[in-house]
Amino acid sequence: MPTQAKEIFEAQSKSVRELLSDNGLGLYLPPYQRPYGWGKDKVEKLLDDTLHGLKNLSKTSDSFTFLGTVITIHDVNHVTVKPIVKSEVPAKVLTVIDGQQRLSSLLILLVGLHNLIRQRAWKVFKGNTPEPTDSARTHLYSETSDILQMLAAAFYERKNYGIKPPIYPRLIRAFVDQWAKDEKLKQYDSPIANLIYKYSLLADSEPETSKPTDFRPAARQNAGEGEGDLIKRFNEIRTGLIKLSQRKSIEELEDLPPLATLATNIEFQRALFNHELDPGLCAWLKELKDQPEAELMRLVMFAAYGLNRIALTVVQGKDEDYAFTIFESLNTTGEPLTAFETFLPRVVMAEKIQDYQDSDAHAYMKAVQGYLDRFDVGDKLQNATRDLLVTFALAETGEKLSKRLPDQRVYMRDTFERHKDSAGDRSAYLRHLRDTAVFVGNAWEPAINSPRALPGLEATAMTDTVKLCLAFLSSLNHTIAIAPLVRFYSEAVHADEGEARTERIAEFEKAIKAITAFTVFWRATRRGTGNIDSQYREVMAGNSLTGIGPLARQWAYLDATKPDPIVDAEALKKELVARLSGPKGGVPNLASFLADASALPLYKISRPLARFLLLAAYHDTIEDPKNPGLIIQGKTGVASCFTADGWEDEKHLTIEHIAPQQATSGWDEEFYTEKETVHKLGNLVLAPGAANTSLSSRPWTEKKVLYAALGAPTADDAKSILNSSGFTFAQTTEDLAAMSRYLPHLRALGQREDEWNPTFMDQRADVLLRLAYARLKGWLGLELSDSSSDPVVKVDDVEMQNDELDESEDAGAAVGTA
Repeated sequence: MPTQAKEIFEAQSKSVRELLSDNGLGLYLPPYQRPYGWGKDKVEKLLDDTLHGLKNLSKTSDSFTFLGTVITIHDVNHVTVKPIVKSEVPAKVLTVIDGQQRLSSLLILLVGLHNLIRQRAWKVFKGNTPEPTDSARTHLYSETSDILQMLAAAFYERKNYGIKPPIYPRLIRAFVDQWAKDEKLKQYDSPIANLIYKYSLLADSEPETSKPTDFRPAARQNAGEGEGDLIKRFNEIRTGLIKLSQRKSIEELEDLPPLATLATNIEFQRALFNHELDPGLCAWLKELKDQPEAELMRLVMFAAYGLNRIALTVVQGKDEDYAFTIFESLNTTGEPLTAFETFLPRVVMAEKIQDYQDSDAHAYMKAVQGYLDRFDVGDKLQNATRDLLVTFALAETGEKLSKRLPDQRVYMRDTFERHKDSAGDRSAYLRHLRDTAVFVGNAWEPAINSPRALPGLEATAMTDTVKLCLAFLSSLNHTIAIAPLVRFYSEAVHADEGEARTERIAEFEKAIKAITAFTVFWRATRRGTGNIDSQYREVMAGNSLTGIGPLARQWAYLDATKPDPIVDAEALKKELVARLSGPKGGVPNLASFLADASALPLYKISRPLARFLLLAAYHDTIEDPKNPGLIIQGKTGVASCFTADGWEDEKHLTIEHIAPQQATSGWDEEFYTEKETVHKLGNLVLAPGAANTSLSSRPWTEKKVLYAALGAPTADDAKSILNSSGFTFAQTTEDLAAMSRYLPHLRALGQREDEWNPTFMDQRADVLLRLAYARLKGWLGLELSDSSSDPVVKVDDVEMQNDELDESEDAGAAVGTA
């Protein structure tokens, strides 16, 4: 009888728990599969997709997170399994043809959850079963125990064999791993199998009455390819889960639903746990905030969603040939249409096909398409479209639009449909989309070999300051700033010619200066971004500290009782000042700014930021005659460098360390007692990059001579300084003299007779930061108090390092996979 289609393959949609916890299941990676290679962006997307689905589940009980198709072979005869102990292979082996990266990432997510839940459970229960009279804690204990059992069953299975039943990881790799009950025959050397096995062995061996060991895997020497990436992703997942459990915001990720939502929504509970939670537990959850119990329950909630509501379609092919045929058919159907491409027909229909070609809508859409045509079909086009629409959504309605294709399609459909009955409103919507694309494609990221431009405005609108700010913000990759800039740009483009447009162009320049200054002050006082994006989103959405309406073109949800949207530079400046000097900004006075910014290793945190601060500080300064080595403000034009040309002049103005990055003779040892000291602003200088071979690790006595020469007014002056020094450098006197130009900040360094030490470095940092503050404060309309009695406020930096866990004395001992 001919083979029937159902005999070639079968496909079933399964939750993570249904797939991985199947008794007797073993997933097997054939040798031709690539090593683990997911990047941080994909792990963040996995977490964000999960959070997005969890948030939706709190609103509708049919929410799932679908992770696509996994293609496998049900290897009944174990022909793909090598090496093999035939009698000890799992009962059901699925050889993975496609999907191993997703499966591996899911498994390390489950391991990470299991580990953190064990740590939090110990903090809450200390290994003791709660008293039966304490209903809430008893039920929290029960839910925790259940989720730990379900998580464990998903990444390993314990076989019934012998006195000490062996552990079988759910996923192993051909050639380097082998399932076996016998200790001498088992082998789990691949990165994923090793991680699962080592943790499973650890968790399984520790009694509940003892403090659990915190699992901190480390890459093994001579480990298989991909282990480094796997460990990095595990640590990133760990960090993300810790932040989520502590209600700390993560850029680009949604937040967990509040526990109060879980406690009051029975359908949400049923969808997550397949049962209703105890009423006493729910009443308790509504009151929990930041206690360990709250952190534990948030992790349990996330784990329950991961197990029961993340789904995959599992395709089981008859054999490898059929499996690859299915794989190729599913992956050669072409790139999906972008959200812009699916939006275009909706616009055509709204304008009517016969009228579209001559309509304003056609011109607007053509301009957007012109920008997107720069990118090749595939990932580049998809990414460019996603980024554009994220910016447009923030500028249009103040909303944080995800980069998911379905969400972007829905957003464009729904927001355009608002205006279906008004041709004028539709035109304004599309015109704003056009303005966004034009600004991004010409001012923010112009085409190769094209200068920055502001199409639709006079050439004089692109002032030197505007050009400088755009170059800095772009190099900082501060894309959140595009949306507010688009609003001011759009208003200027569509203002009436003459006085009205001139005023709007001036407003645009005021706005970009305010945004730049705010960004510099905010970022210079933090190790990371300090969630600056959320500050801009609140301004765009109308969540104002000063009572103004949204900077976005319209409210996300129309409400006549709320203030109208406003595009006003002075109002924006006041709002940004309120945010900077408020509790979240943490910069209420000049002393606080100076203390935070001078203490940070700004070179390591952000080189563009450090360079911008130095340029702002050096602009039109002269040597301080009273304090050799320092500079003071001079007359206008004496030494201009805080310009667009100065920013682009990497030849003469490259960041260099005064005390070298690595300890060497001739330098104060205090610079190297803390690894970050040499990267602080006070130890940085802008100097000709070509002179680096001569500067390098020279002792201070020689380096200051070079600084004096490189900052000399003329080449002859430079030669005189070099020749009289008696030193020999890597480059000739003529070559070094040719690099010189009048740079007072370098001449000042050359005038310091004393040694270069951390104390003077801190003094110099204070001077530089005060000069930069004086330069930028007017841009923002900022007047910070400079009283000697002002308290120094430490910025609450919410950023965490990958391996950081605030567990205080309760942190368990670490163990690696080595």
